Amino acid sequence: MGTVGADGWGHGVPFAGVPPVFDDRTRDACVVVPGIMGSVLEDTATGRPLWGADLAALTGTLSGEALFAALHANVQEQAANADTARRAPLTRIRATGLLARPWWLPVFQGLDPYSKTSELLEKVTLAREAVAPFPYDWRLAVSYNGALLARAARAHLERWRERVVAVPGWRAAGGARPRLVFVAHSMGGLVVRAALEQDPELAADTRAVVTVGTPFLGSAKSVLALNLLHARAKPDRLVRRVQAMAATLPGVHDLLPGYRCLDRGLDVERLTPGDVARFGGDRDLAARSLTEHARHRASGFVLPGHRALVGEAQPTVQTLEEERADLSVVAGRRYAFDVGDDGELVRDPATGIPARRDVSGDSTVHMPSARSGTDAVTYVFGQHGTLMRHDEVLRQIRRITLERPQGPHLGDGTGHGPGLETPHLGGTLGQPLTLTATGLDSPAGVTLSVRSATTGRPGHPLTLRRDLDRSDGALSARFTADAPDLYRVTLDTGRHTPLTQLVLVTPPDA
Repeated sequence: MGTVGADGWGHGVPFAGVPPVFDDRTRDACVVVPGIMGSVLEDTATGRPLWGADLAALTGTLSGEALFAALHANVQEQAANADTARRAPLTRIRATGLLARPWWLPVFQGLDPYSKTSELLEKVTLAREAVAPFPYDWRLAVSYNGALLARAARAHLERWRERVVAVPGWRAAGGARPRLVFVAHSMGGLVVRAALEQDPELAADTRAVVTVGTPFLGSAKSVLALNLLHARAKPDRLVRRVQAMAATLPGVHDLLPGYRCLDRGLDVERLTPGDVARFGGDRDLAARSLTEHARHRASGFVLPGHRALVGEAQPTVQTLEEERADLSVVAGRRYAFDVGDDGELVRDPATGIPARRDVSGDSTVHMPSARSGTDAVTYVFGQHGTLMRHDEVLRQIRRITLERPQGPHLGDGTGHGPGLETPHLGGTLGQPLTLTATGLDSPAGVTLSVRSATTGRPGHPLTLRRDLDRSDGALSARFTADAPDLYRVTLDTGRHTPLTQLVLVTPPDA
């Protein structure tokens, strides 16, 4: 008589005439790489949490000053690169885990935790230990963190291969030798690219790289974060702290757009280090980042098994324009420029003016940046910071991890669909916030609601009305918070996966 296994792999139990049906699992090892802001940071010497632990650091009227000052990158941290990571990694601040609660910053806006992604991967691998998070100090350079990831991913893969060999059922079941699957959000995709560029053997051991909203060409929002003090006549306390911190961080500068994004009217230019310094950034950090962009344009490196999950239809800053009255102030524009196959700008034949087009994005990364380097793209209607809890994104991650063909796209790649727009600098207690739904013909059947993201305390549905001050026919509603908190805004059309975004409301400055 044949046998099927007590361990589910063909050993030890007499065959009873009913073939067993096993759960669909992958033999591969998975690594979850978060985006900027997505790792919890603490002071190594004292164990004091510096990031991602206590929301009072953002909402409190007096708290946070020392915390943000501690997050400034010092001279050694600004100079750290891949060689530093291999020779003597920095130890002043350490990353202790992936973000476990919702977080928020001006301009960068809301970020959801990565727990749903990790839980999903644990269910489709042979065991939980096949899934490894890679928290990292996102303040530092992508090249530095890439070297750390390469070492950590290699160690994780070797441990997992030993584990598979040690379990008789897994070994006897045969199949390909385990390889790596990276699931990376936002900046995490840049860190994965750096790791695999630096370690070709690791790239050969990688089956798939899933990037979710990764700004391969950069994000214009990074410039707006550096420009906060120039752009606001009376910046509030939180804005001042964030700008002062961002100006010192290699990680923020590594998100600078490398494409032609500076609108000069009859021409469009790439940023220069001088531009970034004038807008509030650091000249040397900008020079290093923009040089890396130029290297990537020339290198032709392709991520192995790359699948890009790309947000669309959300109002997204795509290019920048200097305010003529003061060239230190830069404004974000919701259009990009058409570029031909020859690399030249497409111009209107009658006027010679460069062709402008709203290509949309996920509210932080415009579509050409997120889909760069691959034709395997899935579009979804979703906001950047909440993509990793988006049902369609999670479904696609599962399918790719299990090596299934990609399913139908929720979005269509045209930018036509529901969008959500919230104040990118947050709000102040007692002052109404304007929340806007774009891409909808009518408010019929549409629900817009707000609830506390920290306590789950429900709010009330809001009434959407046509915004007569806008030319795009958008629908808007007003919301006034009754307490300082981090709020989750949800737009549900009844026809698509609900869109969510986080908005921080702080007390008035004393």
